Amino acid sequence: MKIFSFFFGLCFFLLLASAAPAAPKGTTYPEKAIKVISSWPGGGGGDQEIRAICLYLKKYLKAEIIIENVPGADTRIALTKAWKAKPDGYTLIYISPPQPILNEYLFQTEYRTKDFVPIYSFFNRVVTMTVPADTWRDFDEFAKDVRGKSLAIGLSSFGSASHVNAIGVAKELGINAKWIPYATGSQAVTQLAGKHIDVAFTMGTTALSLILSGKIRPLLQFSEVRAAGFESVPNPKEKGYRIPMLTGLGGFVAPPKTPNAVVKVLEEAFDKVSHDPEFLDWTQKTAHDMLRLRSDAFKKKLLEQYRIVEESIPLVKQTMGK
Repeated sequence: MKIFSFFFGLCFFLLLASAAPAAPKGTTYPEKAIKVISSWPGGGGGDQEIRAICLYLKKYLKAEIIIENVPGADTRIALTKAWKAKPDGYTLIYISPPQPILNEYLFQTEYRTKDFVPIYSFFNRVVTMTVPADTWRDFDEFAKDVRGKSLAIGLSSFGSASHVNAIGVAKELGINAKWIPYATGSQAVTQLAGKHIDVAFTMGTTALSLILSGKIRPLLQFSEVRAAGFESVPNPKEKGYRIPMLTGLGGFVAPPKTPNAVVKVLEEAFDKVSHDPEFLDWTQKTAHDMLRLRSDAFKKKLLEQYRIVEESIPLVKQTMGK
């Protein structure tokens, strides 16, 4: 009888337990607005990419996205702020390597790009070399005409992919370059269209509108595979030159030690954005070259860029007078 009572009581307890609500598993991310730091002033090429992505990100995360522009010091101010932010998933930054990596070698930075937590890289940001439309017709003509001459060369900034590629061209052709860095690539191509400089090296997407309007002309692109919107523009290798071709990345990272569970939520949301039909329509209209690197692949690509940067640093420092 006692045994029967024991088992009856046990079964009754288990029945009650199964009917009880499950224990809460903690909070669900995100619960509040997410801040995305832009290291460019409003209207810059990178800033436009951030705003286009975040327009759709809030749709998939179901959270408010606040964009904070923190320009200055070739992105170092913004990167340092993101580096020091709480690693809870509520502060992200959009980066465009190799620039933050180059800055580590050129300046005393508090951050280390490889120690940020990579989330998702959207774009392969291809550098183009452009000139005023009524000057050189193609790169062959340019190469014959400028060898040994002095030219004012505009850059989207010092310590960027455009800077490294420009150094390669100047060295190969024996150009006596007057280097003019700008705060954004948009400023560089605007100055080029006004003929205040002779050549500009910027991201192709930044130069596209002035190319389409007939004010400037692309002579080279720096990518093994011709980028969308620049299918007719050759790269140095195709023209028979051994000039480095360094492309930029465009992607989001989080402060060091951001939890993996948070990274996974963000990674999935960004991937959905990258496949959104309306977003894809924007990328096609603006000639953005989609990359779609998830966290692990993005990390691998960043580490590869460290090797390329180390090889380029001596010449970069020389052009900056360091």
